[in-house]
Amino acid sequence: MDRICDRWWLWSMIACIPACSIIYPAPTPMLSTYYPAKPAVPGRALLVLLPGRHDNAADFEKHGFVQVAHESGAPVDLVAADAGYGYYVARTLGQRLAEDVFAPARTRGYRSFWISGISMGGFGALVYAEQHPNELEGLLAIAPFLGDDDLINEIEQAGGLAKWKTTAKPSPDDYLRQLWLWLGRCIPQAQGCPRIFLGFGREDRFVRAGRLLAAALPAEQVVEVPGEHDWGPWQQIFSLSLPRMFPGSAP
Repeated sequence: MDRICDRWWLWSMIACIPACSIIYPAPTPMLSTYYPAKPAVPGRALLVLLPGRHDNAADFEKHGFVQVAHESGAPVDLVAADAGYGYYVARTLGQRLAEDVFAPARTRGYRSFWISGISMGGFGALVYAEQHPNELEGLLAIAPFLGDDDLINEIEQAGGLAKWKTTAKPSPDDYLRQLWLWLGRCIPQAQGCPRIFLGFGREDRFVRAGRLLAAALPAEQVVEVPGEHDWGPWQQIFSLSLPRMFPGSAP
């Protein structure tokens, strides 16, 4: 059933039928909720959080992400963006984040930016980083959606990302393969690319894709924990990743 649902999600984003704008709204401007660090830290970074397909911005506070960040002492403020599924269907996610979240943050004086997302939001964080590579210090993709089984099989059978990228020839509108090609260019970290952190649960339904990407990343930028595709493992990944992203903060 998960595979059927994932294929439907992928198809609907590609088809982008007009009716989706009614079923899955994408209001302008995109709404977001701001959570400043406590206490305030001079020169702090801003971390933008993107929710999963069935979640919303408020769930990050509900499920402890805000508390974890505050207790860690990481020099970072949080913004939870209400980046719902409609923005992906309409293909306006990058534009709305740039105009409604990042641009106002620059006006407030932020100069160091990070982005993180869970599931669909992890995919969205990677897509935004691909579109705005010089804007971000780094990103954390938590249990990200990275394509259906056919694409993951293709990369596995090629021998992993490093070998696959030498033979892959996706069309310009094949954005998932284009995303993997971008990952292949950025790993190991290349000039103009953000630092990429990754986390997933061992029983997560996207674990194959996670391990495929993890194999290409430095080990210190990957967190694997017990658990399925759910908030418990996601919060644990966030907690363990913050000290790696912002050295000096507490796990």
